[in-house]
Amino acid sequence: MRWIFWFFVVNVVSFVALMKGLIGDGNMFVGAFIAFAAWGLFLRAIFASQENKRKMKNREQMIDEYLRQQLRK
Repeated sequence: MRWIFWFFVVNVVSFVALMKGLIGDGNMFVGAFIAFAAWGLFLRAIFASQENKRKMKNREQMIDEYLRQQLRK
């Protein structure tokens, strides 16, 4: 559920960056870069979290298997 908070934060950051790029006197590409970078970091964090959960589950299964083998001896 923590990702919902970060989802809204990324939405606000990307919206402000894109509007600043479109309306502001600066270059539009800076705002677009910031917006896409925020979304990229958000997606990277989400996928890294899922990868860590998968690794932890595999580790737990390996430990369970090892303990079963030790019990059978």
